[in-house]
Amino acid sequence: MECENNLCIYCEKRRCILDSISLDAVGMCSDYVVINIDSVILEKAKADLLQKLHPNES
Repeated sequence: MECENNLCIYCEKRRCILDSISLDAVGMCSDYVVINIDSVILEKAKADLLQKLHPNES
């Protein structure tokens, strides 16, 4: 099954590794478990990506 939630522990290479899932009332997966990313690591990753996307701006 395809999955676009790459912050879920069950998402691997855009595929859900669970055999089955449950959907909520609006069709969203209710079995996902989100990875908790430390805010310092997240902010650094965002800054690095911004620098790659806009190298001449700072």
